[in-house]
Amino acid sequence: MASKQSISLSATNSVKAAENILTDGYALKKYKLKKWIYDNDHTQPYVAKALGLTPDEFKRKLRERDKFNREQIKSLVYLMGAKAAFEVLYFPSNRKRKKVWWQVFGKYKKKEELNE
Repeated sequence: MASKQSISLSATNSVKAAENILTDGYALKKYKLKKWIYDNDHTQPYVAKALGLTPDEFKRKLRERDKFNREQIKSLVYLMGAKAAFEVLYFPSNRKRKKVWWQVFGKYKKKEELNE
């Protein structure tokens, strides 16, 4: 099990990389996020509050695939951890997904893991 310090360091690296690459935000994969929420005994209103949104605004953004801004993505990374947050971010291309993975974690991810 990873220590809190290593998780925090990974989250910090993830946030820095996301800030370098983030243009106007990213949409989230609704079903993967919902699975994480319920697997970790959280609720959508809890996650919404952590991101600085009302529950209705959070649900609307997921439903309409609106982009979440930099601060919301940063809050999501700290809440979920870097790897879990990476899995729920929607990237416009596989190439961009791989680039972000490399910048955040400093290693290549197996092809099967990138296409989950």
